[in-house]
Amino acid sequence: MLATLKRWLGAAPATAPAEAPAAGTHRAEPPPALAPAGEADIALLLEAAQRAEAEGLSPWVLRDEARLETLRRSLEFVVHRGLWLQREAGQVAHWQGRLLALRHGDGPVLGMLLVCRRDDEAAWQLRFFFIAPEWQGRGHGARLLLAARRELKGTPLQTRLPLAGAAPASLEAAGFKRMHVDAGGVASFEAPAQWNDQRERTRGA
Repeated sequence: MLATLKRWLGAAPATAPAEAPAAGTHRAEPPPALAPAGEADIALLLEAAQRAEAEGLSPWVLRDEARLETLRRSLEFVVHRGLWLQREAGQVAHWQGRLLALRHGDGPVLGMLLVCRRDDEAAWQLRFFFIAPEWQGRGHGARLLLAARRELKGTPLQTRLPLAGAAPASLEAAGFKRMHVDAGGVASFEAPAQWNDQRERTRGA
């Protein structure tokens, strides 16, 4: 798969400082927003996936550099082509893919998520999401997922993950419903396509 990815992929002026606000005024900081991630952001997701694997929570096996490189190339393919390379019956299928980052304007990335789906008629699959360690514990997990629901509105969003760590609580805070838990403690969650935007915004605040 790495060889295939390699074949497909191939190998500002200074500005004046802003004026200070007038005395007695306060400019509220805009809420974090979701935007397409860039190639430079991929390293953050790889680091998060390695942390998750150390806790037994990663959807990928990244025990060696070759596997890590394959995932990196796959994420580059998502960023540049909007396609996720999904293994199906021993073949590599081209699914739609999006890598999205939550951040304050041009500030640092607060968190990221990867979603993919077979085609326009299929539900989006939430393959992985994380909040950067320095931003954890502030409700950003739910904000990231609520932003994703708004971005992908009109299509169900599904995921499967272990019932461990903070991820399940973030999913439920963002309106995901726990559908099933298998014998191994892996739960299936789904956020329906139709939802009350104002109610969910309030819950994620």
